[in-house]
Amino acid sequence: MFIKNCLTPCSQIKPIEVDSSIRKAISHLRTLRLDTIPVVDSAQSFAGITGYSYIMKYLLEQEDAHIDHHKWDQPISAALHPIRPLHILDDFEDTLPYCTRYPFVPVVEEDGETFAGIVKIGDIEKALTSTYGHEVEGVRFLLGVFIDMPHQLEQLMNAIKPFDVNIIAIASFDAGESYIRRILLKVKSTPHIQEMEHALERKGFRVLNIKHQ
Repeated sequence: MFIKNCLTPCSQIKPIEVDSSIRKAISHLRTLRLDTIPVVDSAQSFAGITGYSYIMKYLLEQEDAHIDHHKWDQPISAALHPIRPLHILDDFEDTLPYCTRYPFVPVVEEDGETFAGIVKIGDIEKALTSTYGHEVEGVRFLLGVFIDMPHQLEQLMNAIKPFDVNIIAIASFDAGESYIRRILLKVKSTPHIQEMEHALERKGFRVLNIKHQ
């Protein structure tokens, strides 16, 4: 999946321009009921992000901590937070490091500058839910495997092929140890669960957990 597949385009976001005043930025945030918003320049190139927290941080860090009405008329560029945007052709998983730090992921067009839109954290969650088949009923196998086991997925497929099951999801991830990985296998409900468990174990997989979802 590419970022462009879950992009909210800039036409739906209404970013604020970098030369707008802090006062206008706050009004914009209030109108859109947002806490953070992308900022662009006059050429619609991505400049950074701003929001209530960045504005207050800027105002409170001034030598004169007194906030008078003149400070609200300063350009929002003074309260701009720099953030590296992703490219519209980047892979979806490149969005994941942003999830814990920002409310959205800014994305630029192929030229590397023009603001294309954002990927919302909610859209990232939906994509991950779909990847793991979380909302689809079935049987979930959690498998353990050594990383030096050759042809892991081929062995897995050969183990379950005789049971003619429909696969909902397969995902592989680290187990926290350098020599072990986990494989999540989710299939449609089947009466052959115990036979599948034995077949997987014969192929060298350790069946850690089986859960009906």
